[in-house]
Amino acid sequence: MKHLLNLSMLLLLGQIGFAQEHLTEIEGYVYEENNRGYLPEVNITILNDDDGGVEAKTITDKNGYFRVQLAHLHSGFTVKAQHKLFFSKTATPQADSNSKNKSFVKIELERRPGYIFDVTLAENSSDFKETTVDAIQGAKVEIYNNTTKKEVFVVDSLHSPNFNFTFEQGNHYTVMVRKEGFLTKRMEAFVNIDGCILCFEGISNVTDVLTKSNEQGTFLANIEMDRIALNTTFELKNIYYDYDKSFIRPDAAVELDKVVKVLKDNPAISVELGSHTDSRGRDAYNLSLSQARAASAVQYLVDNGIDASKLSARGYGETLLVNNCANGINCSEEAHQQNRRTALKITGIEKKDPLDNKSLKQIIEEDLILKSLDDSQIQINPGEELPEEIKKDIEKLNKGGI
Repeated sequence: MKHLLNLSMLLLLGQIGFAQEHLTEIEGYVYEENNRGYLPEVNITILNDDDGGVEAKTITDKNGYFRVQLAHLHSGFTVKAQHKLFFSKTATPQADSNSKNKSFVKIELERRPGYIFDVTLAENSSDFKETTVDAIQGAKVEIYNNTTKKEVFVVDSLHSPNFNFTFEQGNHYTVMVRKEGFLTKRMEAFVNIDGCILCFEGISNVTDVLTKSNEQGTFLANIEMDRIALNTTFELKNIYYDYDKSFIRPDAAVELDKVVKVLKDNPAISVELGSHTDSRGRDAYNLSLSQARAASAVQYLVDNGIDASKLSARGYGETLLVNNCANGINCSEEAHQQNRRTALKITGIEKKDPLDNKSLKQIIEEDLILKSLDDSQIQINPGEELPEEIKKDIEKLNKGGI
């Protein structure tokens, strides 16, 4: 019995020794072409060369590194690297000169056509004289692909003031950045749509570095966020009026449309639209004219879906000129027009933002339903019920169940 036990142990030890001797270890790195950095979260598949079967799968770590162990029962192995933003590639690991059971591979991946959106968040310092600005951390960042109707990037609290995301060609993206104490920022990106290589709406500080016949590149963007505080005033660019008139000009309507978007994304604030005239004409008349202009701007916002209770209009006349074109001073028409302007001032802030508990996806889908309801030209006769589709949309809106 004792001899049998010893024999069994010897056989087991022999099997262990055989298995250890025939284990092989494959390690390696995956990096982007032109030494642009190691790549995390690349899918690694180990294929045997005998029949192409899958021997193991793993994912590269944050440093682009991977390592696997497997039984060396085949003539050789091939390593396949895959990532949705890069072209797939296979490579043959090379034996380690110091160990017959180890091999190593480095795989260089070529990026698919698309654009890296590399962003830095900072507080808007345009109203201050300091040359340095405060970086913003802890922001919620969401990116929604309107083309595929999917959330593609969501970070509830960004640990640094920087983030990056790769825009793929043929897609329309919405980017939303939210941070308590700041105005929510929404931006639109159109990637190779209708002739746009990459067109942005809602952001101006963008530097592009394009390569590969404009099929690839990096876009560096500084997103400046405005702090929310009572009596903070923002001048609305290009909200001008014709002399002695109060109607909204087409160029002013374009700018007011931007205000509509800002107020829809920030429903917790109330604002005053303050209108200013140039110095020509009687002071009392200018005060009355500016009030009419402010009221006209407010009405435009109301007509485009902004709650009237969140808005107020005030005319300042010629009391706050931005240049020296006062009574009796000869100035050009361009100089006078600088004084015919409108400004936005925060007059109230609710404790809770109604959009806090809604995702960007929900916000966009609700906007689409409201737009479809506005665009509907369905005639309902007295006594008839609404179509089921519209009733369902209204029910979703009432429940916030989008």
